[in-house]
Parts: sequence; structure tokens; C-alpha cells
Amino acid sequence: MAKVMVSIPDEVLKKADSAAKSQRRSRGDVIRDALRAQMAKTRKGTSKWETALAPLRKLEQHWVGQWDSTDIIRYYRDSRYGREDRR
Repeated sequence: MAKVMVSIPDEVLKKADSAAKSQRRSRGDVIRDALRAQMAKTRKGTSKWETALAPLRKLEQHWVGQWDSTDIIRYYRDSRYGREDRR
């Protein structure tokens, strides 16, 4: 197991120590469990984003290769400024 040094605000550390004492666990155990819980919560949030983005991904797959944004930009640029050489 690796060891890391992390700066934690005093009030947060006091709460962690209090929780550790009441649960008869070490400070490290409490902090590890809190980190694991936060990471699991973040993973669950990621799946919600994936679900929300699914329709957009379907549209993306539909449109990939159907049009070229560079051509569209050139068309509007040329229609506004003409086709003169810009180099």
C-alpha cells in the first residue's frame, strides 16, 4: 500500500478523527472509506452522463462523414469575402 501526504483543513481532520474514534477505527480507515465512497459516487454520475449523451452520440454517428465543416466554412467565407488568394 502506498503512502501519500495530503493537506486537509483542520476542521475536516477533526471530524475525521471524531468519526474514527466513535467507530473505533483508524483515521486512515475513515479517510480511505470516504475516498472510496466519493469515487463510487463519481462513477455513478458518469453513467448518468453517458445515458444523457447517448442520443447525441447516435446523431454523431449518423452525421460522421456526411458533411465537411471545412467546406461549409470556406463556402460562407468565400461568399462573404470572395475567392481571392489569402496567402
